[in-house]
Amino acid sequence: MSKYIAVIPRAAITRAALVEAGGRSMEQVKAACGCQYILNSWFYDTITGRPVGNLKIDGTVKAAAGWNGWGLTWDKGADIRLDILPDNGGASYLSGVELLTPTRGPGKALSYSPEYGSTRGRSAVLLAGARVILYCSGDGTADAKTPEGLRDELVTIGCRYDQAANLRALGLDAGSSSNCDFGDGQRISNGKRVKGYLCIWTTEDGTEEPPEKEESMGKYKVTPSIGVNIRSGPGTGYGKVGAYPCGAVVDVLEERDGWGRTDKGWVSLAYLEAVEGPQRVTDNGIAIQTYLIDQEADNRPGGSNPCKYITIHETGNAAKGADAVAHAAYLDSDAGKRDMVSWHYTVDDHAIVQHLPDYETAYHAGDGKDGPGNTTSIGIEICVNAGGDFEAAKANAAALVRLLMEEHGISADRVVQHNHWNGKDCPKTIRATAGAWEAFLALCRGETANVSKLDTDVDTLANVGIIDQPDYWKAGNYSKDTVEALIGKTADYVREDD
Repeated sequence: MSKYIAVIPRAAITRAALVEAGGRSMEQVKAACGCQYILNSWFYDTITGRPVGNLKIDGTVKAAAGWNGWGLTWDKGADIRLDILPDNGGASYLSGVELLTPTRGPGKALSYSPEYGSTRGRSAVLLAGARVILYCSGDGTADAKTPEGLRDELVTIGCRYDQAANLRALGLDAGSSSNCDFGDGQRISNGKRVKGYLCIWTTEDGTEEPPEKEESMGKYKVTPSIGVNIRSGPGTGYGKVGAYPCGAVVDVLEERDGWGRTDKGWVSLAYLEAVEGPQRVTDNGIAIQTYLIDQEADNRPGGSNPCKYITIHETGNAAKGADAVAHAAYLDSDAGKRDMVSWHYTVDDHAIVQHLPDYETAYHAGDGKDGPGNTTSIGIEICVNAGGDFEAAKANAAALVRLLMEEHGISADRVVQHNHWNGKDCPKTIRATAGAWEAFLALCRGETANVSKLDTDVDTLANVGIIDQPDYWKAGNYSKDTVEALIGKTADYVREDD
């Protein structure tokens, strides 16, 4: 790895200290002081070796810049903060490159010396609410960044824990000086012996998993000719932190109350237009059509859906022609808006139509506006229209489920019936047929290779009209009367053939 990020809860920090290396390597310093985290820290004159800027270690001033500026300071460790140095400094402090301060938000230009510029390895401390985040990337690697690139990445990381306007970050010595050891093999060391380190001690469980790269909810293009403001929170009451020009394409990472969070802050979704991606196709060859409900419609709630479950429904509409496209038209009609119902996909025997983005909530589970079915699951309706092939519709629905499971990392045990959320008898046909739900889940798991002879025989008889409800017969639980009826139908079929 060429980059490591340590996320440390403030409550777990027992001590923080600036430690002079005194010619020792990072490994020697860490072994001597016994800290859990070590990161290179202050800048120094490469000729004299003396620190530059403002530096104070355990009450002793080591360097005075002669000016005030933002820097990190603390008395014990858990109280680490960004403040004006040296005037408001505590027992220890150090200055660095001001990446995020109360006066320099995510969209503001940075100020730094030419030596700090270019694409290099980077070290930084990010303060995000109740967490202290240490960042280190290797010099000459794919993770090397410009100062602006570092700042932008820190904003993306920090927004998972606090609003962009509240984030504070200080850039530390960079390039070949970027060294760290965060434990468990998370170490970057090029052998350079820097002048000083930031060391942090924590309780035994004082760490969190570093954040993974956030999955984009979709790409959007800025439409107004004058561009769109980026704000520190989801609303016009939050301060401006920058702007996107017209035509800019951005990834929306979270949606809240009509606003979308990007890697630089929040923008109004009213000024963004979804960028069409390549058409999605299931593994059985069904291309997914898109017919989205109008964005301003009452039956499109627009909340953020983490996509933890997939909910299976049946439309209950047996009318001839009530296929997937017909239901798409209904959802986008005045009747659909009036009925306040919506779901993500409708599937029939030949088509799949999407009505809402997966990442939006819907009104399909019947467990209330804020119920987990509506807010955490993707709703799929299977058509039961007269003249349609229900078995083919189920197969197409299972193919869609397989695609969604792969796209969102949803396991098969989180594919549930509508009944799971509010007790409704839905999907009704599947629930009424012995073994049908288990057979459907098997299809969702892709278990189609090991089809039994019984299944094949049942399908053969169903295709010529001798039996109906093939799922019932595949389950293998028959009464004497049922078997006798089957024998009678088979005999009648043979006689007709004669």
